Amino acid sequence: MKTELYKITTLSNLHVGSGDINFDVIDNQVQRDSITNLPMINSSSLKGAFREHFSKEGTEESNMVKYIFGPTNGDNNSHQTGAYSFFEAQLLTRPVRSNVKSYFNATSPGILKSLLETIKEFDINFNEELTTQLEKLSSIKVEKSKPIIFENITNAILEDEKAIFYNFDASIVSEFLGSDIALFHDNDFADLDLPVLSRNYLEEGVSKNLWYEEVVPKKSTFSFIIAKPTNVDEKDKKQKIDGFENRFDKDGSKVQFGANKSIGYGFSKVTKASL
Repeated sequence: MKTELYKITTLSNLHVGSGDINFDVIDNQVQRDSITNLPMINSSSLKGAFREHFSKEGTEESNMVKYIFGPTNGDNNSHQTGAYSFFEAQLLTRPVRSNVKSYFNATSPGILKSLLETIKEFDINFNEELTTQLEKLSSIKVEKSKPIIFENITNAILEDEKAIFYNFDASIVSEFLGSDIALFHDNDFADLDLPVLSRNYLEEGVSKNLWYEEVVPKKSTFSFIIAKPTNVDEKDKKQKIDGFENRFDKDGSKVQFGANKSIGYGFSKVTKASL
């Protein structure tokens, strides 16, 4: 097996629901990592979205879809599993409000260290120069309530906290993480609130139900890996694999994740990040 790294960039607000019953003010909460409590997309939601994306073009699923994702429940070979193994998508960056720019792309040392550990542990072929710069960025000590920015801007406020300038050339990592990077303390990053939107069900113009829904804001990014077989002959590669792989070149492919697709939630660009 080989493992490859992919990146998701949300183009619209994203709501992948947790499905948990809660008695909080927020009715519908997003999926969160059980350890970090950060927003994530679990592997089954990720795989389901990709399967739906690649099954749209015809009424019958192609050889590629069956091979990569596995047969459907009604298939005679439904005991088989898909050839690709999808891992959960972990939050990489998210936009935060600022008084000097539209937003900054916030991340934290812990998130970057986790990404680097994944790259190493799964032997992912990743850009060496970018890896080195991410290691340097993740080693910067960030104090609580003192986010760091890498552009010498005075009096910059990020999410009600005064930012500190740190002299670091972030141009290389910006190609991967996005421009206007801000580094938050791990705890501060985990404590950042997600937007909560009110939703209303109308029947003949009359409000019947009002509820509140948590969303991951657009311009957020996630990273995830896919484990793939290596013992594939050239014919199977052309029939069952190339159609998937060719969608995620430098321009990426637009995939819709999560709920509320009819109102434009979940539109995202997926690009391959490994070499």
